[in-house]
Amino acid sequence: MTTHGPDAEVPPPPPAAHRAPEPAGGGEPACMLHLVCPDCGRLADEHGARSCSRCGAPLPDCGP
Repeated sequence: MTTHGPDAEVPPPPPAAHRAPEPAGGGEPACMLHLVCPDCGRLADEHGARSCSRCGAPLPDCGP
């Protein structure tokens, strides 16, 4: 039986096992532009790198 309107039955939410997992804290920032070498385009593979591991050029400052 299907009803419409304010008296319609609303199905219960799915069990917890079928819900999408909660996102874990941390991870990569949305913008990783500060990790891209402006000279050769290589993505820094070390967290907190200050220079490119391929060509040695300084990486952009990530700002405040």
